[in-house]
Amino acid sequence: MMAGFILLSCSGDKHKNSAAPVFDYKTERFKEIILSNYEVPGFDKLDLKQKVLIYYLSQASLEGRDIVYDQNFKYNLLIRRTLESICLNYQGNKEEEEYKSFEIYLKRIWFSNGLHHYFSSRKIMPEFSKEYFKKMVKSIDSSLLPVKKGMSVDAFLKEIIPIMFDPNLYPVKIIQGKDVDVILESCSNFYDLDITQKEVVDFYERMQNAEDSTSVSYGINSKLVKKNGKLQEEVWKVGGLYSDAIERVIYWLELAKGVAENGKQKKV
Repeated sequence: MMAGFILLSCSGDKHKNSAAPVFDYKTERFKEIILSNYEVPGFDKLDLKQKVLIYYLSQASLEGRDIVYDQNFKYNLLIRRTLESICLNYQGNKEEEEYKSFEIYLKRIWFSNGLHHYFSSRKIMPEFSKEYFKKMVKSIDSSLLPVKKGMSVDAFLKEIIPIMFDPNLYPVKIIQGKDVDVILESCSNFYDLDITQKEVVDFYERMQNAEDSTSVSYGINSKLVKKNGKLQEEVWKVGGLYSDAIERVIYWLELAKGVAENGKQKKV
């Protein structure tokens, strides 16, 4: 299987003094994933304004993290927040093998931005038992879990355990092929799970304007949902879908404009 790499952090110039310690690129490996550091020559020579610009842009990027998870799969945020709460609050033995398997599972989900593998698109299966997962969840104060108001922990577990542990439920994020309904049989969250490919094609064909000479792509900044049997778009914008997160992105980008190096960069 192809190995995956991720940039965790960066440093300045390479050590010019041969007596200095050699930079350690490799930091951790689990399953097929290798987490690595990379040096960025010249970073230390950037002035303060340039470093502040990088900081603001990185903060804007982080504000969009939950959007990516949600777009990848409807239940990604629910599962990730549950796992992160266990990681932070579980007081049991963290040296036993099942807990170590749990940690690897969470790391794989972080790396793939969701329950489906970053390369194969297939659901990442836990290598710890349902019983062990139940024990961890029930050991935590329910106020620390993403449980809906009025829902019991048992009902919560009944909802999320099949999503995590059933290999036949939501098995692939994106299914491709000539003889499949790529919308209905995939589970990425750009469309409600009960919408078909034909419905999507028909919906956007009706939106097209033959007299429009501009090159327009429909559905790029929206999710297609079905309400009362009728299709409609939920648009990602301030005042629309993901409004709070987008407002925070805009906040950091406005700060970045204030330290941009020139007019062209500011416009971008």
